[in-house]
Amino acid sequence: MALAGTLKDFSLADIFQLIALQKKTGYLTLRNEADVVTVTFMEGGVVGAESLNKRLEDRLGHVLVKTGRISREELTKALEIQRQTLQRLGYILVAESFVDATSLKTALAIQMQQTIFRLFRWKNGDYNFEPHDTVEYDRENVAPMAAESILMEGIRMLDEWPIIEKKIPSFERVFEKIPLPAPPVLDTRTDAPPLDDAALFGTVSPKSAPPKTPQPEAAAVRLSQEEMAVYQNVNGVFTVQEIIDRSGMNEFDTCKALFELLNRQLIRPVMPASAEAPLEAKRRMVSPDALGRVVAALAVVWFAISLLLLPFHPLDYLPSSNSPYSRDRLILESRLKLQSVTRAIHIFQLRNGRLPTSLDELVRVGYLLPSGISDPYGNPLIFQVTDNGYNLAARDKKGEIPEDLMVSSAEN
Repeated sequence: MALAGTLKDFSLADIFQLIALQKKTGYLTLRNEADVVTVTFMEGGVVGAESLNKRLEDRLGHVLVKTGRISREELTKALEIQRQTLQRLGYILVAESFVDATSLKTALAIQMQQTIFRLFRWKNGDYNFEPHDTVEYDRENVAPMAAESILMEGIRMLDEWPIIEKKIPSFERVFEKIPLPAPPVLDTRTDAPPLDDAALFGTVSPKSAPPKTPQPEAAAVRLSQEEMAVYQNVNGVFTVQEIIDRSGMNEFDTCKALFELLNRQLIRPVMPASAEAPLEAKRRMVSPDALGRVVAALAVVWFAISLLLLPFHPLDYLPSSNSPYSRDRLILESRLKLQSVTRAIHIFQLRNGRLPTSLDELVRVGYLLPSGISDPYGNPLIFQVTDNGYNLAARDKKGEIPEDLMVSSAEN
């Protein structure tokens, strides 16, 4: 099977699906202006991922040191042995008892996933798949990863990453803890409600909100295992990239945990001194009297505009629940849900040779969460199987179906 082209013509998800379904063995090379990445497949499963800019073994040693699994001296000795013997770094680390086999396998899997998940964020690039009868990879320490599971995680990342990026626009950003009455504790409850899409946007609808229980004053904040691993590395000094390296998790899961901590107001960004100084100078330049005059003038202008634009409600120009900004966010959430459901339908059809009878079937087989088949207002998404495909839609606040919230399989 010769497979080559551009990501604009054939998406990464489609490429992975095709290789997985046909259980192909070989090397998939992807190239853009910034990097070259090679993903190794064995009978449709992923067994390797190498980046030209960030070789897996180089990153492996770096992360093992950052997470405290090995010392800097042990890594230096292992690299020296590698130069002399040309053996794999992982083999040397285990042979020299610098790290146990389980920790090595976990670290390798995380690094492979991290390299692959970055590809899902590529906007453009070329790809080429070269089939082979067999491929070389670290069979002792790497277990093949199902392309379907990587694909589902990649799709989830694509849906959520743009929202996370709004609060974490750079891996160079630094955060600090906000003082709390009591230190956070690890949440070991097994009945904790799952995170739904509404919580991802920082709002929980009345239908999806868990029942409130009385909390004692100054009760300790509960954090998930991922949130705690990230929270412990937030110190006002480490960048996001350093927290990723030290947490032992991939980029997406680390940034999502940071996003949750920000939403819960447990951490805050640290402003560089160069950005704070001008702001303070501007504040000193504005006197209270001058500020009062500005506010009064703005109020008069707003009132005049509101009168001119009647019958539009004046509250539409305030940042309230009736604001167009809120409506735009809810429309965006509906579109993201429609995209996620569309991808789940596509994968279901590829694997089963038919369309699902309902969206509930996608939930039963684990392709979607129950919250993923409802719109932001709590109404179920509309799904209809037609003679030549399907129709998918969401309603707006008024219960109507606008054109930009309608999807037809003929369009895909």
